[in-house]
Amino acid sequence: MNDDKTDQSSIAEIDYSRDTLFGPIPMQATCRVRLATIEHEGHSLRELTILGDVPDYLPKSSIIRIAMDGRIEAGPVREHYAVKGNGEEHFKLLFENEHLHRTH
Repeated sequence: MNDDKTDQSSIAEIDYSRDTLFGPIPMQATCRVRLATIEHEGHSLRELTILGDVPDYLPKSSIIRIAMDGRIEAGPVREHYAVKGNGEEHFKLLFENEHLHRTH
């Protein structure tokens, strides 16, 4: 997707899993995010920035699914980290988008 608007945020439904000894437990959160495409180590990845509180166990998830602005993106998480800027801390998550389609 080349229609990224990195300066605008949207509300997203995020599905992810909490990995346990007994297998993954599905989790869901609604939060304000920014989504952009970046180049990282020669790969095109999606960068999800969480604005506000980070959902429980999201940093430990290995797969993510995001429903936002009439589209769904999903794939394996490659990296995650916190960044500070303008006196605020944001959580960023990089993932490969393996699933993309529009919803009506």
